[in-house]
Amino acid sequence: MELVPGARFLSASKNLMAGKKVSPAVVRTLDILEAISGRHTGVTNAFLARRLGIPKSSASSILRVLQGRGYLCRYSESGRYKLGPNLLTLGRRVLETSEIRDLALPIMRGLVDQVDLTCHLAILGRHDAVHFEKIVAQRYFRQDKTRAVGEHVPMHSSSVGKALLANWPRPMLDAFLPYLDLHKFGPRTITTLPGLLAKLEEVRKQGYAVDDEECRPGWRCVGAPIFDPMGRTTVAVCLTGTVAELDDVRLAVAAAAVKEAAQQISRRLELENVQFAM
Repeated sequence: MELVPGARFLSASKNLMAGKKVSPAVVRTLDILEAISGRHTGVTNAFLARRLGIPKSSASSILRVLQGRGYLCRYSESGRYKLGPNLLTLGRRVLETSEIRDLALPIMRGLVDQVDLTCHLAILGRHDAVHFEKIVAQRYFRQDKTRAVGEHVPMHSSSVGKALLANWPRPMLDAFLPYLDLHKFGPRTITTLPGLLAKLEEVRKQGYAVDDEECRPGWRCVGAPIFDPMGRTTVAVCLTGTVAELDDVRLAVAAAAVKEAAQQISRRLELENVQFAM
């Protein structure tokens, strides 16, 4: 059974609804890591205390432990903390131990050879989708401008996000949607809940989703959901290109190709009995 990051959100929601206690120290530690990850220049203890609303002494204790374990590094001159090398090791282990990635890679390579567009594999994060594998089209090796592995993309505007949401059971969708920030990232981003629900119904019926300049102006993506043997989905595959590369004619071809690739990966998961942990 493959554990997917999306299980964190679902498990946490179940724990909260069941009234289970959550460790404040663990929550603070994760909040600190996430706050530091969002600042390329690093942050100070004082900044974290103000930002997270916790005592400086508590923040300092957590920072010392994380620094000692290699998950943070501290610059003595400025007193700023940045992410440490052990996080990179953990992230790499996510890729190295992923059965889904191993089964999907050959099919992704074939898809890229077929359509000459960059292909991403994305997995459900906490409130968004995370790219955790990528095959760059050969013509873009030296000038790739698509999303990097580890980058987050919004659920409501990305093709992979909409492909996932459209195929969730309604109770799961209703529990998730209130956490979404329907921010306008591009000229065609859907920013209302009724509009998003209507789009998700369309996506569910056609079997794929399109990001038509909804995340970034000038870019299009087309994505399709991957299902485990239980019919559940927290992983999707997509193709990415500029508006010129994915015009309406080529978009239709790419949509058919990415749907077929997603179905092939789903069949491989079924043959290997790889399930998503929910």
